[in-house]
Amino acid sequence: MPEGQFEIDIKKYKRTVTLMDDDFMSLCLNECIPCTQVMINIILGRSDIHVKKVETQRFFQGFERSLKVDVFAEDESGKLYNIEVQNSDEGTDPRRARFHGAVIDAHSLKKGQKFKELPETYIIFITRNDVFGFGDMLYRIERHIEGRNERFDDGQHIIYVNTSAAEDGSSLWKLIHDMKCDDPNEMFIPEIAERTSFFIETQKGEMNMNAYLAEVVEAREKAAELRRARNIVLSLLEVGKMTLEEIARCSGLAIAEVRRLASGRE
Repeated sequence: MPEGQFEIDIKKYKRTVTLMDDDFMSLCLNECIPCTQVMINIILGRSDIHVKKVETQRFFQGFERSLKVDVFAEDESGKLYNIEVQNSDEGTDPRRARFHGAVIDAHSLKKGQKFKELPETYIIFITRNDVFGFGDMLYRIERHIEGRNERFDDGQHIIYVNTSAAEDGSSLWKLIHDMKCDDPNEMFIPEIAERTSFFIETQKGEMNMNAYLAEVVEAREKAAELRRARNIVLSLLEVGKMTLEEIARCSGLAIAEVRRLASGRE
């Protein structure tokens, strides 16, 4: 994006952006314990959860597919929280929640630790639409022993917050309202109003937003370039007339990545 054009886009972006934009939510919640803490407590119907650290856009290296999460937090008891905004139904598949939990689990147990030491995790999807179609504002998924009224307590909890649910005046509805609201002066929750106001209404906040979104644009451009290079490799492998070394030179990818892509086709 040309210099100057980005500044104009930022000013337009500021006037309409809400926390339902995952980039803006990541910016607002990054290292912001008060906002993250109040959000988690409201979603879980609690008031006693104390977040000790939070980071956004955290990258987890998977085995075949990696994972970048919008918000990753830990409370004082060691419980872990992954919060994701999903505006598209495509991103709300139950198996995506399963994948998030699996990758986070794989990074949460150190060598030599017992499985019972695996931390309790909460995978929270905040969705624009009603994923399950029952009209509920919150869906909490827990495992149970079939045929018995007993939980299978493996420590993983999956939660969907439906932001299209009807207004009921509850704390959860007020959180949903604030996440969809583009005016901090009309928000209910002080922590969220103050944080969004900083980025939307102050010069320092605008500079921080500008720098953050410039990084987002750059990262997405690099990801797009990588996808294009991989597609070139796959096309050349399909033709089958070039050596792996020649394909690496044509695509600009490292020979190790070309070999990995080639082995995945076998």
